[in-house]
Amino acid sequence: MKTTRYFEEQVLRKRPYIERGWCEAAIADPIRRKTQPDGRIRFWREVTLAGESAPRVLRVVTLEDGETVHNAFFDRWSLFQDLPGEGPARPFPQGAVMKLHYYPETDSLYIELKAGPGAETREVAPGVNADFAADGTIVGFDIDGASKLDLSTLEAIGVPLMALKAA
Repeated sequence: MKTTRYFEEQVLRKRPYIERGWCEAAIADPIRRKTQPDGRIRFWREVTLAGESAPRVLRVVTLEDGETVHNAFFDRWSLFQDLPGEGPARPFPQGAVMKLHYYPETDSLYIELKAGPGAETREVAPGVNADFAADGTIVGFDIDGASKLDLSTLEAIGVPLMALKAA
C-alpha cells in the first residue's frame, strides 16, 4: 500500500487504532466513493472492531491517483454532532507543547495540541478533522489544503507562551 509521509507520521501516530488492511479494503471494495474538488478521492467502508457488534464507517482519503493513502478515520457521516469538550474552557496544562506540522508535498497541516494518540476522529468541516483522546479532550486538528490559509505569520494572542521554537 502506498502512503504519504503525512499518513505515516501523523495519521498512524495519532490514530493507532487504524489498520492498514482496513484502508486497503476500503479502496478495493468501498461502500461509497467520491472525488473531492481538489482531486483527492474519498472511500468509505464498514469495519467491525473486536468486541463491538455494530460496524463503524471508515473513511480513507487517497491522493488523485486513487491508491496513495493520505488520511483515514472513522466517520460519523454528520458534522458537529455530540462534540466532546463542550463547556467552560480548560486552563492550559503546564508542560503541554503545541506543534504545527506542515507537509508541502500533500499541502497538509497537523496542529498537535496534546502528545499521545487519539481515540476518535471527527470531520468538523470539509477538509478539517479533529482528533479526540479517550477522555474527550482534543488531541489535534488535521487540515487538508492548508496553503489556502495564510501560513506566513503565526500570531499568538493571549497564549501563555513559555518557549517559542522555529524549525
